[in-house]
Amino acid sequence: MRGTIIMWSGDKGVITAGGQRYDFGINEWHGATAPAANMTVEVAVTDGKLTGVTPVNEADLAKEKMAALTGQGGKVAKAVFENVGKDVAIAYGVFLVAALFLNVISSAGMLGIELKMSNLLSSNMGITGTGQGVFLILLATATIAVPYFWKHKFAPLAFIVPLLVTLKAFWPMYQQHREAKKAMEAMGEFGEMMGQMAQQMTGNSGGLFDNIGFGAYVIFAAAIYLTFKGVVRFLGRS
Repeated sequence: MRGTIIMWSGDKGVITAGGQRYDFGINEWHGATAPAANMTVEVAVTDGKLTGVTPVNEADLAKEKMAALTGQGGKVAKAVFENVGKDVAIAYGVFLVAALFLNVISSAGMLGIELKMSNLLSSNMGITGTGQGVFLILLATATIAVPYFWKHKFAPLAFIVPLLVTLKAFWPMYQQHREAKKAMEAMGEFGEMMGQMAQQMTGNSGGLFDNIGFGAYVIFAAAIYLTFKGVVRFLGRS
């Protein structure tokens, strides 16, 4: 069984293992290095008497700790999914996959553009540097665990966060489209000509939804469904 050396002095020491304390000497030690306090050891006990002490390799300890953490994480994840229900868990999964991997903006023409939601959420809205966007998407997905860890009537409203993050991603695009349209209208015929040139370059008619990719519809559908479920559960608890 496993134990821990709590004291070693000279050629004698004390080990705690299995809720018991055992005295041991250098004759019971089966290690290449000297015993030391706080060292994890494997203890052999026969008829209530300690007969051997072997140090546990640090690499083995690290593997065991990692396995324990993984096992605990799996149990928590399973409990979270059971707590929210299969439908909500699937909706969160769809949101995560679509937000990370599906194109939400795409255009043909001379300037082919393909952007994911992580691009829209990044501060520079660039094709590179999507770390901020990925973080926000993962943070929104993590709200699935809020009702499990926070037993409060407001906890289900955390399901609204994916929709808020989605709106944060698309709102600047809507504002840019509206401002560009107003600017072209103010320029009259010249603005109309510029708009036609832009349509030829991007391969769309200039409408707001012309460049919206399939991923955007999937993300909005999942986020709206999660919002609906969160509000319904909140009202059910009120």
